[in-house]
Amino acid sequence: MSRVTLRDVAARAGVSTAATSQALNDRGSLRPETRERIKAIAAQLGYAPNKTAAALRSGRTMSIGFVMAEGSLHDGRRALQRARQLDALVRAGSVRGFTVTVLPASRPDLLVGAQLDGLYFPDPADDRAILREALALGLPVAAVDLTLPSGAISIRTGYAAAVRAGLAHLAAAGAERIGFLVDESEVPRDQLGESAYLAWSAVNGRTPVVSRVDAGRRRLISAVHALLDAGVDAIFAYCEEGPEIYLHLEEIGTVLPRDLQLLALCTTDCALNDRLGVSHVCLHPERAPDEMFRAFDLDRATAQPIELPWELVSGSTTR
Repeated sequence: MSRVTLRDVAARAGVSTAATSQALNDRGSLRPETRERIKAIAAQLGYAPNKTAAALRSGRTMSIGFVMAEGSLHDGRRALQRARQLDALVRAGSVRGFTVTVLPASRPDLLVGAQLDGLYFPDPADDRAILREALALGLPVAAVDLTLPSGAISIRTGYAAAVRAGLAHLAAAGAERIGFLVDESEVPRDQLGESAYLAWSAVNGRTPVVSRVDAGRRRLISAVHALLDAGVDAIFAYCEEGPEIYLHLEEIGTVLPRDLQLLALCTTDCALNDRLGVSHVCLHPERAPDEMFRAFDLDRATAQPIELPWELVSGSTTR
């Protein structure tokens, strides 16, 4: 079966291809009834625009670059986050007809011949040489948790803001000694969270109590007990794992929130936290690529950073 073309729609509607294009793209000064009639005929015939041809006419390549740092897959935590970021970019791009080109962070020289419509820089800890080269070439750029020059897109995940809100929530509920569970990694999100916790503690005259969790979660429970032994009356589980911590505390006879308050970070599936009643701050880093496409429209950028949404969900583990 041959593809329905713009010319086919125009012939059936009895108008020119130019008028058909104007109607389908909501341009021009066609009468509303004519525009709707052409759209109805296009839908009836099953017409779908040829995105590749349109891209060629506009000079686009319909490909977005994704920066991959060498060695990032050796760190399990960073590898998982990188995979999620890449998956989110692929999904956001595919619905818009874009492919994704993966570029090594150490090869900024590849940008010249890469034929990209934009560059997505997912990790502020990566080598920024490729980012600087992209900006120098005038390539549209979006970066996560980095402040960029005017004309580029800076996307803030909200980790620091969510930590401050979670700590304020615990403090307002009477917590005086809040322990912080964080992964023992160099992943930027962990550094953002711990820095926010330490800064909040200093500003509010609190003594910080940090316990670190290994990537395999083999020491999760011992890390929880390290905080309990330190005399905390609340735990902020920035390492996520709210449900597992909740179930362990229940198993050892800790009454929440009377004996201890618990609040967890959540970035993937918060449904189990909801079912157990675990208070949590829910973030959506996977929305960054969608926001990038909307802000760019790959033709324009914005001077204002994009703030990703997050929500604080109060459950039965906090007062």
